[in-house]
Amino acid sequence: MVQKIFVVVVVALLFSGCSLTSVTAPKIGGTSPGTGAFATQAELGSLWKTDNSGETFVVKSKVNEKTSITKADILSIAYHPQKPMIIYVGTVDSGIFKTENGGDQWTSIPFPPKKIYSFILDKNDPDNRMFASGVVNDWGKIFRTDDGGKTWSDVYTEPGQKTPITALSQHFRDRNTIFAGTAAGTVVKSVDSGNTWKNIGNKIDGIVADIAFDSTKNLSTYLLVFDRKLYYSADGGMQWIDWEEEKQKETAVQNNNRASRVSNLSERNQKNKMPKGIVAIASDPNQSGVIYAGTDAGLFRSTDFGKYWNEINIIESAKKFPIRSIAINPKDSQEIVFVAGKAFYKSIDGGVTWMTTGLNVDRGAAFVAYDPFDSKQLFIGLRNFK
Repeated sequence: MVQKIFVVVVVALLFSGCSLTSVTAPKIGGTSPGTGAFATQAELGSLWKTDNSGETFVVKSKVNEKTSITKADILSIAYHPQKPMIIYVGTVDSGIFKTENGGDQWTSIPFPPKKIYSFILDKNDPDNRMFASGVVNDWGKIFRTDDGGKTWSDVYTEPGQKTPITALSQHFRDRNTIFAGTAAGTVVKSVDSGNTWKNIGNKIDGIVADIAFDSTKNLSTYLLVFDRKLYYSADGGMQWIDWEEEKQKETAVQNNNRASRVSNLSERNQKNKMPKGIVAIASDPNQSGVIYAGTDAGLFRSTDFGKYWNEINIIESAKKFPIRSIAINPKDSQEIVFVAGKAFYKSIDGGVTWMTTGLNVDRGAAFVAYDPFDSKQLFIGLRNFK
């Protein structure tokens, strides 16, 4: 079945169950091209794909003739860096899945712990090596496979119990460098593909949900504390900067100068302050210093590494739902997409106007991602959010 686009123009991590279910004939859902009729019943399927830049989406959840990924809660997606059509997805507690035909059929890759908190495909050896974090006997661990998922070994263990590793991220240029963040705000880093690790940076207060990298500056790194704020590092994570604290220090220094200068600085700090309740971030793949933040009440953009922010004028109704995922076209920074609630939003003019595709699905959209080989193709994954 197909989800049809509706156009609207505007001027300007993690803890739910899932399972595999038997394949049955799909119930009425979505809109087939040219029919003009929209179904009233949600269509099942955890993964949806578009081949036409978001105009229509189709279910891509088939495992075999008897089973499909219809109820699995999708955590993340990873594309093979050299081979088109080979894609991996991590789920919350149904393991890892791989497709070699662009999503037409998936095969299961077992993962030892029941629940996955974070998953990445190692771009140094994408045919064999993956990393995933989980909890075994209350110990948060990072696991690595070097044989495509046949066997796994733990390469990092948190020293304290009941502290899961909630974020894993591999640097897209320096591929031996992997960052990991925990639910307790600890950040560790490996520069040898996970063989050894060391603690980096100052203590972070909150759950580390994501770590992203600048498009050109190797050491510029962003860290998201879930539902709170963004931290920035100019030195590869050795020191995390809270921009709001830094701006307060700048204002204090200006107190020794003319009052008008202090007033202007304070006004800008207030007008362009960091948004609250950030749940998703995305670094522009083409422009240095440009970072996007999705919150529970809107979409924001910074062009100076997260120091000052401007709200993007998205469709007002989208602000009623958390923006769970943002993606920028790797070939065109003017094209921005995000998911909120059960809808897909896309702008081709840097956020001035938007079109939206309503998804007649049974859960919220958890992520959206561009295919690096064909930017007309995108995947959306679904999850239950509590």
